Amino acid sequence: MNSQMAPDVIELARSLVRVGATSGEERPVAIIVASTMKDLGYRDITQDRLGNIVGFVGPAGTSTALLFDGHMDVVRATGVWTVEPFAGVVREGRLYGRGSTDMKGPLAAAIVGVAEAAATGRLNRAVAVSASVLEETIEGGALGEVIDRVVPEMVVICEPSSLSVKTGQRGRMEIQVQVQGIPAHAAHPERGKNALTLAAVALQAIDRMKLPHDSVLGQAIMVPTDIISNPYPLISALPESVTIRFDRRTVVGETRESVLSALRERLGQIDHEAFRVSITADPVLTYTGETVVWERFLAAWQFGSDLPLAQAAAASLLESGLEVHFGVYAFCTNGSESAGQRNIPTIGLGPGAEADAHTANESISIDELKKAVATYRNLTLRIAGGEQ
Repeated sequence: MNSQMAPDVIELARSLVRVGATSGEERPVAIIVASTMKDLGYRDITQDRLGNIVGFVGPAGTSTALLFDGHMDVVRATGVWTVEPFAGVVREGRLYGRGSTDMKGPLAAAIVGVAEAAATGRLNRAVAVSASVLEETIEGGALGEVIDRVVPEMVVICEPSSLSVKTGQRGRMEIQVQVQGIPAHAAHPERGKNALTLAAVALQAIDRMKLPHDSVLGQAIMVPTDIISNPYPLISALPESVTIRFDRRTVVGETRESVLSALRERLGQIDHEAFRVSITADPVLTYTGETVVWERFLAAWQFGSDLPLAQAAAASLLESGLEVHFGVYAFCTNGSESAGQRNIPTIGLGPGAEADAHTANESISIDELKKAVATYRNLTLRIAGGEQ
């Protein structure tokens, strides 16, 4: 390893913040990540068809003990900022900018921390770091491509957690309910079936549905996020149909079929012919030019603090001089793919506060970034270096 060439984690994070990159525009980030990995001595650095960047450390020819994943895309910089969102401003011990917390800072810490572990020469298993795409569009879709190639035994999702060990999260579904009406002149509504009226009744019925509660993950929820009539706009007539989009947060044990069947049953009590229920699956364009269509069912997952990987992370935090806290993410992550879909032992562990993600004046503690580097280094050595 070229440890003498290792970049300062703050400067790497600043360089990643400065290039921005919303979903589908990650190329500038990918270039920096691949170049940095090369400088740090990573091997087998690849860009796959979707644009994910993956690099390995540790001996070639061994199975991958651990995969650290951080996504490259950010949400747009909205709201009122008092700093330029893509300048990478450092002030009073914090790095400011869109993506500083979610999650250019954590990605930089993983790249540097894993490289520091490899530089010790003590690794006897392979470890990979992935910089994945499109997470802000659909969590887990692109990571599936990485996992198919890397085949990791364990996964660390580096989303911000204030360096607490996250052992689960609720899942997420995007559900569309199409309400089919019968068009008629607005002067004679009795001659048709008003899809808007049916939609209003459906919204009330769905709001009264009793959804499951998980003692760890919390309450499953279903929230309407938009409603569109067809055709729109329409004057002096009843619409042909109405489409309502919902965000459904799931808990462990819920499946596509269980969620959709319960919804269909409830809506069938209103009108057994008017409603069509589906999961959204819109096409998404990657920066490499690939168009992908992923169903927006992101599974919930929960392993518990007794998971060996979680315990190894706890020991690594203690070794870094930090306190140990366990919890679960309030939002959805790429762990929906590694843990929720594939049941690969997974934790979340990253610098930065969840509450700072997607906010104006987003920022991350420089001290916490440095502690993340040490923790990732310790965890890499503990898992792939035979250390206890």
